[in-house]
Order: sequence, then C-alpha cells, then structure tokens
Amino acid sequence: MNLKLATTAAIAATSLTLLSGGVLAQEFQLTYSTSYSPTHPYGAADELWIERIEEQTDGRVSITPFWGGSLITSREGVDELAAGVADIAFIAPIYASSGYDLSRVTPQFFYGYEDAQDVLSVYLDLWNQYPQFAEELDGVKVLAFNVGTPMHLMLRNAPFEELADLQGLRIRSAVDYVGALANFGAEGVTMPMTDTYPSLQRGVLDGVIAPYEALKSLSFGEVINYYSELPHSRGAYPSRAMNGATWDSLPEDIQQVFEDNIEWWTQTNYELFQEAEDAGRAYGEEMGVQFNAVDEAVIAEYSAAFEATAQEAAQQLDAKGLPGTEILQQIRSAHQD
Repeated sequence: MNLKLATTAAIAATSLTLLSGGVLAQEFQLTYSTSYSPTHPYGAADELWIERIEEQTDGRVSITPFWGGSLITSREGVDELAAGVADIAFIAPIYASSGYDLSRVTPQFFYGYEDAQDVLSVYLDLWNQYPQFAEELDGVKVLAFNVGTPMHLMLRNAPFEELADLQGLRIRSAVDYVGALANFGAEGVTMPMTDTYPSLQRGVLDGVIAPYEALKSLSFGEVINYYSELPHSRGAYPSRAMNGATWDSLPEDIQQVFEDNIEWWTQTNYELFQEAEDAGRAYGEEMGVQFNAVDEAVIAEYSAAFEATAQEAAQQLDAKGLPGTEILQQIRSAHQD
C-alpha cells in the first residue's frame, strides 16, 4: 500500500472510530419539557440536573430541553407525558382539573406547617408508605418532588397581628385558603397572579397571600407595605417524571443513575427556590416593606380554621377507596410532634 492510500485508510478508520464513539456517546437521546424558563429557579435546577445526568452516564444519555411550555402544559402535564409528548417533563398534578386525587388533595392537610423541609419529609414518608400515590400516576416514573415554601400575608395599609385584623379585607388567595379567610371576616379573591399587582396598586385588593420571592419576581414590594408571617403551607408533590415506556426502554444501569438523582434534584429545586425567597425578602427590605412575626397562638387559631375542610376532603378520599383519613391523621400527628 503506498503512502497516500495508507493515509486515506487511516483517516477513514479514525473517522469510523469517532463516529462509532459518537453514536455510543449519545445512545439515548431524550427530550425534556417544562412550562418554566431556564432563568426560573426550577429551570435552573433542571439545567444542572441535565448536565449531571449526561456526565454521570458518560454521555450515553443526551437530554434536549424545551422551555416555556412548548411541548407540555403544567395543568395536564401527567396525561401529556404519559401519552409520549416528551420523554421527561415538569408535572404538577396538584393543579390538574381532575384525577390524581391524592396529589391534589393532600397539600390541604399540611395547614399550619411552617418549615417546608418538614412538609417534604412527612410527604416522602407517606409516598413510600402508600403505593396509591404512585399508582395514580400510572404511565410515568417520578424523578423528583417539589415542596413550596410557606406563603404569608402581604398587606397595603396595616400589618396583621391578630385575627380581628382580617375583618373586611379583600385578599387575593388560592382556593384552599378562601374558607379560612371567610371564617375571620375576610374575602378571598381568586384571580391570576398577573392581575394582582394592578389590583393592589389601585386598592381593589387589600392584600395577597404569596411567598417572599413574589416581592421581587412579581414586584409586590412596590405596592404593599407590610409582610406578616402568617404561614400558608403549600404541601409537596411529584414535579418531574419520565414517560413510562421511555423508562422501560432504558437499561438498568442508566435507570439507576436517574434513581440516584431523585433526592438531589428534589433538594436542588428547594435550595434554588429558597435563594429566590431570600432575594425577594432583601428586595422587600430595600423597598421599605415592614416585616413582622405573628404570635404562635394566633397562628394556631388561624390554622384550626382549615381543620373542617381537611376532614371533609379526607372523607371524600375515603369514599373513593383511598386512605384519606389515615393520611390526614399522620400529617397532623407529625405536626404535633
């Protein structure tokens, strides 16, 4: 073989080797869909997780993200993921219009919890104890969980210190909190968060129940003057999952990498959102917002207003053959401990 032919053969062989290595390096090309952007704390956690998975699988797994809900919506994300619209997705079964009864209802049972990590710990124990949680998410494999930091009471005109201070106020609220507010003479208004700022600015609303981070991310620090730390727990829920067929197609060693990162992704979600909470509070302080703690006795009395609704919801789960009352009792017992 002359030098020219030898060189050509060597180049061809090298190219074939590189091509072969490239194919092996991206043996599993997966898609990831989320309704968030990469600048949101959840999106930032997703980017770190994607890098981590690709690194820990030695490049055999490649994950392409699709941001801003371009593939899957948050409300019906579980159904869409199970149907194969994406391989992996952010899911929020707590916001689904129907179904996923345990995921949607159990967050109500965490009323009065002030520490998000306590909520997460109790919830994960329940998840492991009751297979019904995973069974209602048939068709997907859960890869991470979210826990929301408690929301508090932001007010325009005066701080909240005792329950009588709620009388006559109009407060933007999630549906779960409307009943408790009504017990103390306040009107809970369910409107999109995007409409809340102008409503506070014009005085249509007296306040809003929201987390620290909303002081900055939604600019509420510009239109409220008081932040009273009356906790409204948001519970925990499965937040990232893989299509079941995709999961079944992966070899055990690749599955194990995903399994090993469930806790990491869950905690990273929390930690990055906590950073946003800290930044929100700092922004509120810059804007002159006054922060005040609420007496524990007042918090306990307010939290008791959620009890009847929670018991009713638990009984509705019982009627469907689900362990609603058992789960409620365990959550309340853990809170007392």
